[in-house]
Amino acid sequence: MQAVQHFQLAGVDLNLLVVFDALMSEQHLTRAAEKIGLSQPATSNALARLRKLFKDDLFIKTSRGITPTPRAFELTEPIRQALEQIQFVVSSQPEFNPATSDRTFRIGMDDYTEIVFLPKLFQTIEELAPHIKIQIRSSNWQKAPKLLDANEIDLAIGYCPQYQTWHQRQILYEERFVCVTNAKQFKKRKAITLDEYITASHLLVSPKEDMVGMVDEILQEHNLQRTVALSVPNFLIVPFVLCNTDLIATLPTQIVQTFVEVWKLHALPLPFEMLGFSVDLLWHTKSDRDPAHRWLRNLIAQLCPE
Repeated sequence: MQAVQHFQLAGVDLNLLVVFDALMSEQHLTRAAEKIGLSQPATSNALARLRKLFKDDLFIKTSRGITPTPRAFELTEPIRQALEQIQFVVSSQPEFNPATSDRTFRIGMDDYTEIVFLPKLFQTIEELAPHIKIQIRSSNWQKAPKLLDANEIDLAIGYCPQYQTWHQRQILYEERFVCVTNAKQFKKRKAITLDEYITASHLLVSPKEDMVGMVDEILQEHNLQRTVALSVPNFLIVPFVLCNTDLIATLPTQIVQTFVEVWKLHALPLPFEMLGFSVDLLWHTKSDRDPAHRWLRNLIAQLCPE
């Protein structure tokens, strides 16, 4: 299929084709002007430009109005078809049918969002859109905007505090922290004291791969200190460690809920105040009106924890 040579159209005002179609339809200058909302002088000017463009008089003035030349009759149907095609492209909305689509979506996630979202997201997609494929890319709050700008992901799920004006952000829900442990002394307890928390040995999930977390910074403000016995870079190993030790981990609620249900661990409220974080949906503005993209965003929002 031969590409349109755009340089030949650069100096052509396509609105002239609308004027031509009105003149051919009405065969009267004043009525044509009224039909397309132009003044009579503006329509006359457009006719002059049409004559120059097609190198033909196109319409001859008569006592009853104007009459088309043979060249105008030749142009009528091609111009009308072109206008109809342009109108269709401009006015039509692209359709998306999840039941038949085989699109591949690329989603940026960290291990938190993989645990919380991925199983139920893919289960739902299998039910509603069995031919759609999901590609997960490793992401975090620093990488997500860059991956979107590089068109390496379609959207990101997670904590996204930093983004640009050309990004769109939707807060999905607010997350908070709780304790989780397998230690026997907390099996039938509904709370843990601050002293018990401080004197226990702790498992820290540290994406920075150090031994200091948000909890330690909060405790330090109150001249308190806990013992971090083990630091790991992600959440995936946590339940395996907790099941075989008496360590305590301070984790986001939604992760703990999964660990409690699957691994039979014990969850307890924190014995001090600690701010949580938002779980966000981030995407590039260029995808905002894409019906397939919108469908996926709505689906993710519906799967959010209450």
